[in-house]
Amino acid sequence: MDESVLKIGLMGLGEVSMMHEAGYNEEPRAHIVAVCDRDEQLAKSRAEPYGAKHYSDCEELVNDNDVDTVDIMLPHRFHYKYAKKAMLAGKNVLIEKPMAMKYKEARDLISTAKAVGVRLAVAENTRYVELYQKAYQLVQKNRLGKIWLVRTLIAGSEVARYSDKQSWVGKKKTGGGIIIDAGVHSFYLLKWFFGEIKNLRTFYWHTLGTDAEDNAVVLGTLEDGTHFDSQFSDTAQQPWTERLEVYGEKGVLIGDQLSDPPLKVYNGPMDDEGETVQVQYDPLGWKIRSVMEEIKDFVGSIVEKREPLVNPNDAAYAVKVAELAYKKSEELNYFE
Repeated sequence: MDESVLKIGLMGLGEVSMMHEAGYNEEPRAHIVAVCDRDEQLAKSRAEPYGAKHYSDCEELVNDNDVDTVDIMLPHRFHYKYAKKAMLAGKNVLIEKPMAMKYKEARDLISTAKAVGVRLAVAENTRYVELYQKAYQLVQKNRLGKIWLVRTLIAGSEVARYSDKQSWVGKKKTGGGIIIDAGVHSFYLLKWFFGEIKNLRTFYWHTLGTDAEDNAVVLGTLEDGTHFDSQFSDTAQQPWTERLEVYGEKGVLIGDQLSDPPLKVYNGPMDDEGETVQVQYDPLGWKIRSVMEEIKDFVGSIVEKREPLVNPNDAAYAVKVAELAYKKSEELNYFE
């Protein structure tokens, strides 16, 4: 194999790994040489098309000298442990969000990458979503004027996985819970678009009866005085969507992956039609495309010796906000 081609080891073969794999398949500068999952038969079947090795023990993949880059897609509570092990073994690391369960751990990963001299990147696909990229450009051009309010929504169905007693998703001890899982996306987006958060309050509930919250609202104020509220639902029986509303003194931006067109700008109270911003309508494919783009950017950042679009410091900040959101939280109970 060409020595300039990255030798990728996939760690964790859940649903998101298929999107990562699709990205590597379109990137000639990377090749999958090893895969790992606790389901050994699954690992074997996923390895076969590449002539790759398969493991059921993550330690074995970390210690594989033929692997120079590890893509970690394990349950959240294992992110920090295996990202650090892989970097200390001299390997580049791409880690699914959240990069760690605690901000202190996220900062330690960043310090370790710098000390060892390897690339650490975070698979935060928000930065690669076309709708968000177009919306960011409009905000940066001051199209809406001073921003008064920002609203975000992430909603889809995780009902099956919350109901599966073998799944980690509905268990707090394995890193389940919609705030740490989906919240970090919106917290990253707010930081990217507008800056840091000044204060917040969280409300959550358990629709499906597990100990991990499956619905939540986080609201507060940004450092520049802009108000925000971010809503998250794992019980929405629909295709996954992400929605962004930005309310400014000159107009309003509304984006939603399930709307056609997905992105519009309303230029004042009398603009009842709004202005369509060109974004591809693809309710089942937008997320896949964004993840594939993040993979290509990750590979390019290593080969081209440049920084990836997602700064790990901003991904760590999203973990910090999630950690604070849990501290500033209150469970919602219905009236009798």
